[in-house]
Amino acid sequence: MLSLWKNIIMLNFSLLKHLDYHQRFLQKRVQISDIFLVWWCVRDLLLWISKDPLDIDFTCEWKPEELDAQINTQWLSHFKTDKFWTITLIPSTEKERSYQLTPLRTEWDYEDFRHPWEINWSNDILLDAKRRDFSINAMYYFSVEQKTKKELDYVKENSKILSESDLLKVLKTQWYCYFSDINLLILTDWQFISQVFPQSHFDEYAFRYLVETQNECYVIWNQTEKKSEKLFRVVIDSTWWIESMIHRKLTTVWNPDQRFWEDALRLIRGLRLVNVCNYQLLQLDKKNKSKKAEKWNPDKVQLFDFSAETWESIKKNTPLLAHVAKERIKEELCKPFIKWNPFAFVVLLDASGMLPILFPALAKTKFVDQPIRYHAFDVYTHIMLSLKAIQEMNSDYLVRLAMLYHDVWKVAQYAAYDWAKTKEEKQMIFSWPLNHRESSPVLMKEDFSALGFSKKEIETIERYIHEHHTPGEILNSHPNNWIKKVRKLYSEKWYEMVNNLFDINIADRLWQENPLQNSSDLTDSYYLKELLNQLKNSEWQFEMKDLVIDGEKLMKHFKLQPSHLVWELLKQAFDRVLTDINDRNNEKEIFNYLENYIKNRKKAE
Repeated sequence: MLSLWKNIIMLNFSLLKHLDYHQRFLQKRVQISDIFLVWWCVRDLLLWISKDPLDIDFTCEWKPEELDAQINTQWLSHFKTDKFWTITLIPSTEKERSYQLTPLRTEWDYEDFRHPWEINWSNDILLDAKRRDFSINAMYYFSVEQKTKKELDYVKENSKILSESDLLKVLKTQWYCYFSDINLLILTDWQFISQVFPQSHFDEYAFRYLVETQNECYVIWNQTEKKSEKLFRVVIDSTWWIESMIHRKLTTVWNPDQRFWEDALRLIRGLRLVNVCNYQLLQLDKKNKSKKAEKWNPDKVQLFDFSAETWESIKKNTPLLAHVAKERIKEELCKPFIKWNPFAFVVLLDASGMLPILFPALAKTKFVDQPIRYHAFDVYTHIMLSLKAIQEMNSDYLVRLAMLYHDVWKVAQYAAYDWAKTKEEKQMIFSWPLNHRESSPVLMKEDFSALGFSKKEIETIERYIHEHHTPGEILNSHPNNWIKKVRKLYSEKWYEMVNNLFDINIADRLWQENPLQNSSDLTDSYYLKELLNQLKNSEWQFEMKDLVIDGEKLMKHFKLQPSHLVWELLKQAFDRVLTDINDRNNEKEIFNYLENYIKNRKKAE
């Protein structure tokens, strides 16, 4: 079937049949027949990304309070939000799947560049499409069982398989197109849409009339046998999203400036939509190529871009982000870092002019050269390449964000090179507050607090940045001490954080391109990860509380009063036991060692 790739429609309309089950399920539960599936679930099927979408968005004409009251919630988790009356349904047998219903509506008078002043519930699907942000978010799919037993008698002889360009020609001249093999009608003309869906209710006779008056016969695939279809299927495209999907261009619904003035958050959302689509297409391409699937043979996967008008409008309107609540901006920023492609997303932020607004400290690292004997790239390039490396090995969004800011203080650190003349002044560059390891977290706190990150998130990112050189310090010590140092780090930071630090170290080293080191040979860093896993599998996480002695026993044995010396002795005992937990964690061994330590300490004094 896919061997005809270059001759068929790249958008796979036949996969939309996989939505029919969900349509029937919702029609029975909501007790409304005229339900439209929208947005991502339609897009994922058309782009071949999924045959079983887990997030199903749908809409219909109804007053929210009445609709909520009539839903059959048996075996469903059911809750709603007050703002747009979005109702979420989660089947108890499929908790990973969710259905979200937002009734058809219109929006007017966006006075604060973010929120509509007036929201009205509507019975017009065309008005609902008109208020949406981007054309690919204005997809509507409808299917319903035939009420009459009379099948459509439509001639299939000499039926054509349309190419993408021919499909667009048909839609722009005839304003609709019918595929007889799957009983699917595509509508683009507002008048035809209103005829088939008067007040958003399906008119079977209008459907049949358009089918019978179609000029030519079309099918999705060449099929020798006609399949009896018991469903009518309709795709509504009043905003020309099919053209946007075919050309892989993100376009707004109507005037882009108006869309962004209405809601400035759409500026970031547009970048995220392109990021999500391209990530999923690349993953799909990678998956199929790894299987060497004979049926999947495009020369090159075609990715999404922005239409020229939309892109220029995004760049022009970036100052409008000042009107958006930081919590909403943070929510949009985190999504690519959590699941998609943060590297490509930050590149789009930079190209659009949003980077200095959202990540000012990162933007200042551009074109800041580093000592060539340690780094081959400027600070920004190194950070971005390190981010690209970390996202391929670690999915923790806080780790990825830490990588984004791990070197931002180097701007100030390298500026100090110009005035540092004496040996003492040069040493200051590598100590607090000029050292980037110590002060990069300061800039991170400022920028991430302004974006609404929580205290807990900021503290976690801070630890990663502050400790990102620790694995390198372990590697610079004698290899005989590595196991001890990894065990100590493991006891202090827990497994997940230490493992993340080792990933950060690998990504950081990978893109130093240090001419004095072999950046491609990271076997020592990977060996640290191996040591950590060995400790996790063979030992428990040994902590100070696991010592057989404590401060009370120390004071009693050495006749000491509470003082800093007690803590110093406990720390010495802990460090010694870490080298051999099984043999050295006993009172006699520890007290003998500490007695010698105290004697040597007194001699030194």
